[in-house]
Amino acid sequence: MSIVESSLLSNDLRSLLTSFWDKTLEIESTPRGLVFTMPVSFPDGWQVVLELSQKTPKGLRLSDRGMTLSWLTGQGQNIESESIKQHLLRLCSEHHLHEEHGVLCRWLELPLDATDIHVFAEGLAAISRLEILNEHRVADEDVADKTVRRILSDSGLTAKRKHKLNITKDRTVSVDYFIEQHQPAAIQILKTKSDLSGTMEKWGFRWHELKANYARLAPIMLYDRNTQIIDPYSRHIGEAECALFCGYDETDRIHEKLAALR
Repeated sequence: MSIVESSLLSNDLRSLLTSFWDKTLEIESTPRGLVFTMPVSFPDGWQVVLELSQKTPKGLRLSDRGMTLSWLTGQGQNIESESIKQHLLRLCSEHHLHEEHGVLCRWLELPLDATDIHVFAEGLAAISRLEILNEHRVADEDVADKTVRRILSDSGLTAKRKHKLNITKDRTVSVDYFIEQHQPAAIQILKTKSDLSGTMEKWGFRWHELKANYARLAPIMLYDRNTQIIDPYSRHIGEAECALFCGYDETDRIHEKLAALR
């Protein structure tokens, strides 16, 4: 059916699209500036979230708060490999962004140009799709993973690694370990070193939706007490949404929780 033959008019299409974008747009004030969503998503269906913070009277810093590279790492992608680094450099150059200690950002001049913001978001989405490249880590597991595997073995439990759980028909979440039993358990190791509160906020929403979709699901989140400082907000999310939120080295607590779920 051609456009001429249909009842669809350009104004109707414009109204439809702007209505969708308006509904998906969320803006929140923070002590550092504004955090807002974009009509662009990562491969798992989660919207790209950006932060605008004013650093000079005439300039604004636009950033992803460290979420993009953290997401890639969480999928097992080796962002330190030479080939991935080359892809990152190319995509950063194409979308006019750069990396600062794991955070992807760009300086914008006032007055703001919405095109710059959209190109930045598209760049983050493009970088997130490096997930599909065959550069995932094959090196020895880190200490946290080894500890979890030992706990599972000692408990006589079998877990699926990097298992995908459905939030909706089109959205899935990959968890580090999934144990199928009378009361299923999902174990996720918090590995990010930057923007812990943002990562925990994202996982809080994930756990909430997963528990609504999987009867009696018990989320367990573990972190490194030596290298990760858990702020009160992140701890509140972890303890409110998880059956257990603790350091990976608190093996007695993990053993007790897994035993109670069987």
